[in-house]
Amino acid sequence: MLPEGLPSEPMTEVDTGAVRRALQEHRDDAVARRAQLMAKPERGSGISFGKRVGDGTIEAVSRLSEVGVVDSLNLSIERVERALAKLDEGSYGCCDVCGESIPPARLAARPESVVCVKHALAPRPRR
Repeated sequence: MLPEGLPSEPMTEVDTGAVRRALQEHRDDAVARRAQLMAKPERGSGISFGKRVGDGTIEAVSRLSEVGVVDSLNLSIERVERALAKLDEGSYGCCDVCGESIPPARLAARPESVVCVKHALAPRPRR
């Protein structure tokens, strides 16, 4: 589903106002979700690992899963921030790697895209 205000057809001209609003909304949602996941547990509700096998396992697995979600949210926020910076620079819609135009359909589907399809599919070096 496309963010509200973005066309479902290929764009001939980018409505930067609609793109900016969609990106800001996406960023704000991701920041709020990250804050919720990173909030300290209420006093007295900490993880307690018992002596029996399995005690605390569900909670531990859940916390590990949340760490992965937070990492994903951080990456998403970085991408949105970069796309917003490109809007400010006037380079929105151009690939950060090769400088070619990003297809309008890709921008409509994923307004945070800062690389073309070719470079989005290219293997990335591991951190």
